[in-house]
Amino acid sequence: MSFSSLLREKGRDMLVFAFFLVVSTGFWLLQKLDDTFEADIRVPLELVGIPKGTIITSPLPEEVVFTVRDRGTNLLNYNRHSKDIQPIRLDFSVYDNGSVAGKASVSATDVQRAFQQQMSSSTEVVRLTPSKYEFHYNRGISRRIPVKVVGSFSTVQQNYLRGISIDPDSVTVYAPQTILDTLRYAYTEPREVAGLTKTSAFTLSFPRISGVMVVPETVKVTAHVDYYTEHTVQVPVKGLNFPAGVVLKTFPSQITIKYRVGAANARSVHPDDFLLTATYEELLANGNQKYRLQLKTVPTGVSNVRIYPPAVDYLLEQDVETPLQTKEDAR
Repeated sequence: MSFSSLLREKGRDMLVFAFFLVVSTGFWLLQKLDDTFEADIRVPLELVGIPKGTIITSPLPEEVVFTVRDRGTNLLNYNRHSKDIQPIRLDFSVYDNGSVAGKASVSATDVQRAFQQQMSSSTEVVRLTPSKYEFHYNRGISRRIPVKVVGSFSTVQQNYLRGISIDPDSVTVYAPQTILDTLRYAYTEPREVAGLTKTSAFTLSFPRISGVMVVPETVKVTAHVDYYTEHTVQVPVKGLNFPAGVVLKTFPSQITIKYRVGAANARSVHPDDFLLTATYEELLANGNQKYRLQLKTVPTGVSNVRIYPPAVDYLLEQDVETPLQTKEDAR
């Protein structure tokens, strides 16, 4: 027998084997599909017929997961036609108790009955997930309250947080009057942010509370970040409570002040904003030739202030243009 003939014979054997393998697999699959299995079917859940002016503050679950038991052929058919399964629609009026703001409970039996109507009579519902169904509604009882951010925002060392802005800075809260009466702020979900290097915006939501709805559901929180710059100014020492005809001279006459300020505020800081003073009484009581300088006023936003030199030599001199008053002048 030639090699080519041997190959043809082997090929026929393989085809015959494959044919019987497919047939036997098909019979086995048909037998298995006739057995009973469990499977999960997800069905959307909707609340319909909501009157105008009524707000659902805590909605029903978006879907129900039905664990069902049936023959494999039926479950396979459900899987192939899953898009044909209609959402479960519950009528609001059936559960409305007429209150201005209230809670309505839906029995699992109602949900299962609506689902069962679309299924084969042989399909058994083993369980529903979730097992509890309720919603809260509100007929317009609300308050406008300010937003408060919960958490902290911090920067790297060479930067600082100039401020935080919230958009919008207040929200409308729908809730029963007993809850509204206790609210002062709408607190956001906690947020901790560290190491900021530039102005950054974050979207924060509000904690979900049963029977409470916040509109809008999120706010934009912007952390305004600025960087520090070093600046230097020259200022004189100003004498206070000096009698007429006496002037203060310091050495040096101009004092160097170095300070740190945010870049956004740098242009608003002027030398006149720094006040170095020395009172006449302090100088008379000073037993040292040097007077240690102290700043009386520092501009807002300025930090890390240094004075050079920290102490000065000084003289109390007669002003030649303003002679001292004598007793005879006084008479």
